[in-house]
Amino acid sequence: MSWFDRVRAALRREAAEVRESWDEATAKADDDLTRRERELAATPEERLDSVQKEIAESEDPFAEVRAKLDAMRKPEPGDSTP
Repeated sequence: MSWFDRVRAALRREAAEVRESWDEATAKADDDLTRRERELAATPEERLDSVQKEIAESEDPFAEVRAKLDAMRKPEPGDSTP
């Protein structure tokens, strides 16, 4: 294999990676655009349902802090409080 063939093979691999990245980016953009178009065409009831579903599926951002505070308030059995 000549030097030129190795360079050409490397460039082809790079081109394939760029093509794959481009395809993934355009597919993601198409999906986002489709989702946004669907959101814009939704009725108020559908929007309300969507927002309620989003809230129900999201994590409670204060759950970890709340758990730490609860642990501080309720000492373990056998622990002595100063």
